[in-house]
Amino acid sequence: MLVDAPVLDMLSRYRKHGGERWHTPGHKGVTPVHGEFLDWANDITEIEDMHATPNPVELSERLMASAYGADRTWYSVQGATLPVMAGILAAFPFGSTLLIDRAIHRSVLGALIIGAYKVRWLYPDFIGAGLPLPLKNFPSDLSGVDGVVLTRPTYDGLAAPLTEIVQAAHQQGLIVVVDEAHGSHWQGPHYPASALAIGADLVAHGVHKNEASLTQTGLLHLKGHRVSASAVERWWRVLQTTSPSYLLLGALDRLQWERRQPERCQTWDSLAVRARDLWIQCAQSRIALLQPWAAARHWEVDPARLTIMGQGLRVAQVLAPVGAVEKVTAHSCTLILSPQQSLAPLASALARLPDTHDPKALRVLSYPRLKAAMGVREAFEKPGHWVPLAHAAGEVAHDPLVPYPPGIPAAMPGELLTPELTQWLSEWVQEAAGTLQGIKRLDGQLCVWVVRS
Repeated sequence: MLVDAPVLDMLSRYRKHGGERWHTPGHKGVTPVHGEFLDWANDITEIEDMHATPNPVELSERLMASAYGADRTWYSVQGATLPVMAGILAAFPFGSTLLIDRAIHRSVLGALIIGAYKVRWLYPDFIGAGLPLPLKNFPSDLSGVDGVVLTRPTYDGLAAPLTEIVQAAHQQGLIVVVDEAHGSHWQGPHYPASALAIGADLVAHGVHKNEASLTQTGLLHLKGHRVSASAVERWWRVLQTTSPSYLLLGALDRLQWERRQPERCQTWDSLAVRARDLWIQCAQSRIALLQPWAAARHWEVDPARLTIMGQGLRVAQVLAPVGAVEKVTAHSCTLILSPQQSLAPLASALARLPDTHDPKALRVLSYPRLKAAMGVREAFEKPGHWVPLAHAAGEVAHDPLVPYPPGIPAAMPGELLTPELTQWLSEWVQEAAGTLQGIKRLDGQLCVWVVRS
């Protein structure tokens, strides 16, 4: 053991702990077949083959595009963040008005700031356990909108049907960009249809979340003629690192090989069947799960996600002997399942849980709606200062205010804070429901960062 190497020490302790990894990344700590590329000797930047046209990365990207049914695919070593930002900036001219659902990753906010976009927000609901739900209603009137940006699925694998939304947008000449970071593994009848298969123009994937790939690997897919590949290339060059890791590129190359193997679909289909069998076992033991609850309400559901409702910390403690979980909130515990994992130890551990049914946990809630006093970019560029939350009504948010869970921004930069929202946030903090990004305690008071007038 090295002295004063805290990161290496943490990693060593985690590996010695043992147990299954019910969390990202999808490789679950198992070196894959043909995993010799992980040798540090392959961490290089200057390779003679890269001067060829097309070079090996471009050839691999073509194979990946074919595997996904895309016209073009780009490899990202910056997760889904680079694909999301490059996709939005390539698709829409600066200053465009975009229709965006509120459950965004911060990479979308980064694109909004750079592109000085105006936004019409769509507000998803969430449940009492603090978990976001997919969009319920999509507006039929898209007048005044220049494009659509959607996030699908939620962190817990819930997805709204997308076909009618994409068709409606395309009929009105609008481009659709989808952040599908958590859906790269969707393939076959047991999973929701990918936004790419449905017809979205640009789709971003964070492949490490479920696939056997390394953290920071991502993809951007282009389908159709509405977005120029050269526009994507321009923004890719602006935003990507100039020193991509060949360990990560090698992981992506191995993934495209795996995705083209005939047994791939069978392994993921088997996982879906086993997961749904687990749903039945949990229902018999009165263990409340989010996914079957959502499926019964006609949302599309990813069976590779398992969200147990109840006291999240208590659930995680019961499951600790069989491994580490992905996400714990006050009222839920989320696991990410992979084909190579046996679900039998998990089922045995879940059988030891008490009845977790709580009617309040599944009650559908929504945020107070806010109006924009200025654009996101304008607010970002202005000076700011801290103001007590109790006196923040009438102020303009400088930074996002994000209760977590559910992780949906309650206020975005440029929006006017209302008495209803500040009261809602104060009560949320008092109930100790989670954390609140964008709030700081100063001199004993909760304060928010607002635009200095």
